[in-house]
Amino acid sequence: MNLTGLTKRFNLRGMALSVKAWVYLIVSLIVLIIIYYVLLDQYTPYTNDAYIQAYVVQIAPQVEGPVTKVYVKNDTFVKTGQPLFEIDYRPYEYKVKQLEAKLVKTRQDIMQLESEIRAAEAVAVQSEADFIYAKRRFEDLLPLAKKQFIPQLQLDQARDDLNAKRALVHKAEADLARARQALELKIDGDYAIIKEAESDLALAKYYLSQTRVYAPIDGYITNLQLILGSYVKVGEAVITLVDAGNWWIIANFQENSLERIRPGQAAELSIATYPGKIFKGKVESIYWGVSTGQGIPSGDLPDVQNPGNWVKLAQRFPVRLTLLNLDSTYPLRIGGSVSVAVFTEKGLILNSLAKLWLRIGSYVNYIY
Repeated sequence: MNLTGLTKRFNLRGMALSVKAWVYLIVSLIVLIIIYYVLLDQYTPYTNDAYIQAYVVQIAPQVEGPVTKVYVKNDTFVKTGQPLFEIDYRPYEYKVKQLEAKLVKTRQDIMQLESEIRAAEAVAVQSEADFIYAKRRFEDLLPLAKKQFIPQLQLDQARDDLNAKRALVHKAEADLARARQALELKIDGDYAIIKEAESDLALAKYYLSQTRVYAPIDGYITNLQLILGSYVKVGEAVITLVDAGNWWIIANFQENSLERIRPGQAAELSIATYPGKIFKGKVESIYWGVSTGQGIPSGDLPDVQNPGNWVKLAQRFPVRLTLLNLDSTYPLRIGGSVSVAVFTEKGLILNSLAKLWLRIGSYVNYIY
């Protein structure tokens, strides 16, 4: 065998070894990546299916009417107690004045009734006295009439007078009872009709105060559609206010990543709005269920879905995270995209890898 043949033979053998080495290398890398992702899901769960959340307050008026003033603009910040808009207050002001006059009249009516009661009491006392006198006179004349010392006509007149006086006593007692009945109901020491008039007036004043609507919390006005002349109704939301003091993250983790996640564990977050910036957070709670797989109410037939997948995809469950040390220079918006990594154990090398991966993803946000 000549030298050229040996050279070709060794070259071919070297190429075969190189190809085999590359195959081993690629297979090893794939295995390592699979192992890494399995461990990542278990010890440093990561997801980019996460979003910013906050409380949203629907501002709805307590009274209805046309809007006469709008004090705020869309996408602006308002503080607690700041006026938002005003409804035509005149009908409610007129109602207050009407009920104030009614209360004054009711108090006057009470005084009149009290005066009538005193008069009825006096009449009742006098009627009782007249009846007693008539009764005694009749009783005195009765034996005299039996002995015919007086004419029968005189006795009959005394009997008629006695019956008349008895009727007057009954009438006086009825008038007195009727006058007292109008005032006998009392609440906390005051007459019921006075309490009712005062309550009606207080409610009217409350409605008048509600014609100007104020911000209940510090927050951001968004999707403002209210303009002058708009007719608003009771209980119908007209302004959306995003709470500026409470922000959190809802991260949807695959169910096979939940085993080691616990409330209080540290987390890092990358918000798409701020590429390259990493935020600190912690796990607040883990949801106990989602609508998928929820039971069918009795009386309905189950709707069985056939996904047709050879490998069933893992379900996702929401995990709520709290943002730590919020900075006003990085304002948040509801629905903003977030990537989250949770560190279930301290000191793991996987934590450093997860942090590196999160930071790489954060800088990628500069591109898309």
